[in-house]
Amino acid sequence: MIVYQPGSWGVGFALRLHGSVFPRAFAPAGICAAFTLLLHWLLRLDPATLEVIGTGASEQGVFDGFTFVLGFLIVFRSQQAYSRWWEGGTLLQQLRGEWFNSYSCLIAFCSSSPEKKEEVKAFQHQLVRLYSLLYGCALQQVATMDEKTFDLFGLDGFEPSSMAFLQGSHDRCEITLQWIQRLIVESDAKQILKIAPPILSRVFNELGNGIVNLNNARKITDFPIPFHLAQMITVMLMAHSLVLPLISAATVDNISSAGGITFFVSFAYWAVHFITIELEWPFGDDPNDLPLQDMQTDFNMSLSSLIDDRAQEVPKFSFEPQKHLLLKTKSINFDRDLSVGAPARQRMSRFQEVQARGRADSGEEPAGVAGMITVEQDFGDGDALPVASEGSPEAPKQEAEVHMPAKCSSRSSPSENRIQDKLDIKLLEEYLDSADAGRRLEGYLALVVRQLQRIAPMAQDSETKSSERHDCHNRTRRDPDNAWVCG
Repeated sequence: MIVYQPGSWGVGFALRLHGSVFPRAFAPAGICAAFTLLLHWLLRLDPATLEVIGTGASEQGVFDGFTFVLGFLIVFRSQQAYSRWWEGGTLLQQLRGEWFNSYSCLIAFCSSSPEKKEEVKAFQHQLVRLYSLLYGCALQQVATMDEKTFDLFGLDGFEPSSMAFLQGSHDRCEITLQWIQRLIVESDAKQILKIAPPILSRVFNELGNGIVNLNNARKITDFPIPFHLAQMITVMLMAHSLVLPLISAATVDNISSAGGITFFVSFAYWAVHFITIELEWPFGDDPNDLPLQDMQTDFNMSLSSLIDDRAQEVPKFSFEPQKHLLLKTKSINFDRDLSVGAPARQRMSRFQEVQARGRADSGEEPAGVAGMITVEQDFGDGDALPVASEGSPEAPKQEAEVHMPAKCSSRSSPSENRIQDKLDIKLLEEYLDSADAGRRLEGYLALVVRQLQRIAPMAQDSETKSSERHDCHNRTRRDPDNAWVCG
């Protein structure tokens, strides 16, 4: 399948020939144009011949009606062909998603017992090869290409007799699916899988849904456009190509105009006709057909990614309330910054470059490994605040600042300063008028909560002192001689 970019003006790909139907449409259009030029020259040799042909209003109306019906049929067939092409891609993607979901569930519910470690690893490697084989057999059933070769994970570990049986069978996909189901049942009986019956039922359900989508995709391969419709359109198009040069040569006085009109009209009809033929068979090896080999490779990569032990372990997360109480965001482009798919050392170096750019933008000094500083941003707050990682020298300072009064905070952002004393109505109006009002209001509320956390200790101390003074004055009224105690 050709992946193209239209460009800023939308015409950057207009003259591309690879995968285009222009070369094939040029041949019949060129023949029609040459035939028009020849007829135009012959008809002008004897003016009486034009009267014999007859190109009046009635004849022209009949040809116009014929052209309209032909155009309608070609457009109708092209719409049906595109629907087949799009449905084929949709069904294969649904098939992939359902089978991968079932595979992911099985990997997730593998036993974590140390005694079962070797058995679990053997089960996972057998499972990943069977799923790769299952998807490859499914693509092979729908493919109409000459070379039906797909990349699979190694099958050397399987019994040769089983592989020979599969090779000679007509229903390879159904047999592979049965092997997977039997493997699941046997592994569940051996306690390799610790999976509840409802989840296990869901796995079998998704495997079955995948087979249903596969059979719907096979419908596109097994049932072409009805023969009589395709035959009628083709015959009408050929008749149109024979009559059009005669009509153009007889009605257009200028020989160049007659040839040009015939060429472009015939070129358009034949181009749409060739596009329709390609779209009717989406699983072939034409440049615009669906990339079945790439889909198999992509599925294999997804399967192998879950076999990695790191994918089966939940990342450790150290929750510190002073850092994570207020949710914060950080924009990361994984494709650009972390370079997913590159070697681990390259990914780490690029990640450190991202951290260095963040420190440079925030004006922080570079820290060591233990004191690495990342730049995070509050919802709706335009000021970046450095947040120290665990073990950093900056961490104790930030903990102290959270409980300090608002007047003593030296790292308050402009938004925080505007809400320290009172509710700033103008600031709320600015947030409401912004394009992302919801996100900014969330940030505003987060800042209010932060200020309340800082002011709460002060309010509590003030209330305690006020209560003490009130009690002291009450005692003074009862015993004036002890008034000096309240001084």
